[in-house]
Amino acid sequence: MDLNKILENNGLSEKEAKVYLTLLELKEALPSSISRRSGIKRPTTYVVLDQLQKKGLVSYVKKGKWQYFQAINPHSLLEKEYNRYHGLELALPELLQLHQRYAVTPQMQVFEGKAGLIQIMEDTLTTKTELLVWANTTAAVMSCLKDYYPEYIRKKVERGIWVRGVVCDDKLSVQFKERGKAELRELYLIPEKDFPFKNEINIYDDKVAIVSHEDEIGVIIRNQNIADTQRAIFKLGFEYAKILGWKGGV
Repeated sequence: MDLNKILENNGLSEKEAKVYLTLLELKEALPSSISRRSGIKRPTTYVVLDQLQKKGLVSYVKKGKWQYFQAINPHSLLEKEYNRYHGLELALPELLQLHQRYAVTPQMQVFEGKAGLIQIMEDTLTTKTELLVWANTTAAVMSCLKDYYPEYIRKKVERGIWVRGVVCDDKLSVQFKERGKAELRELYLIPEKDFPFKNEINIYDDKVAIVSHEDEIGVIIRNQNIADTQRAIFKLGFEYAKILGWKGGV
């Protein structure tokens, strides 16, 4: 099966397909290694890696001063709706086989700027499970995403995604809890002075998304055990918030 051609038929350029398949085999690598293995010149490899990051198919981790790149699980090709042709679905087992020996390795994507944060939030809308959230509502909604959130809530409701959240108690959170039934949301409010959340955390499917709105940076970590552990921690916090009596959303 010509995996390169199938990927090209589903929205990737010839060089993007080569780099993506190279990374599936290498697990993680420096651009110089990717360049040598794929046969693509190093300056072009950097450009292609940037393109694949924007498509949500490649991420990186920093080790010292170096950036090591990784291919995201091939299922992401289907989740991103690149599957315009049946060939991609047929090729998925072979793509997964390339990736299989690293399946338990957590996959991490790094996102920066407004466009990156929107990409994270859009990814949460792909969830097949309920969405669990820790957040400072005002810090999140009044961030660079202020104009985006109404659209996000509309999409979430249209897709029937329920949210359970533990959020800092402020005027905006109270408004969110009052609209809980209409917007598919159950919240418990906790005193900000005792629990000063700085980041937003979303737990869904086999993923954990962490966003710093102030710094305009975020990550998505994909690993089932990590996600399940974060669910258990959330459940503990959610039940404790009930005991505090700061209930909202229904």
